[in-house]
Amino acid sequence: MFGKHLVDRGLISEETLLEALERQASMTVSFGRLAHQMGLMTLDQIVDVLRTQEQEPGRFGTIAVDKGYLDEAQVDAILETQRETHLPLGQVLAQLGIVDPETLDRELRLYLDQLESETGA
Repeated sequence: MFGKHLVDRGLISEETLLEALERQASMTVSFGRLAHQMGLMTLDQIVDVLRTQEQEPGRFGTIAVDKGYLDEAQVDAILETQRETHLPLGQVLAQLGIVDPETLDRELRLYLDQLESETGA
């Protein structure tokens, strides 16, 4: 586990890892990002919905349906995926200011290299 790697390398404490994992469980990927990743909306459509939200507060999915970008079944699928998808631990640690992005990048590369050598891939 990447978090244990960071603890073993002395970059974070076990307590910090546990706190970050708790935060990770409550942090989800944005609706618009998921809609794009799932191939359901274009970037232009997402920007249009976000601009509309600035002028008329409302839920992203509701606005996307009103504009004809999504249907209710697609909104439900995105929401289900959102409930099951959490931000990567490294992103949570960076957002909390615990580990800087450059260190995370370096450590993730090291961690993946170690995994590769352990599995003989």
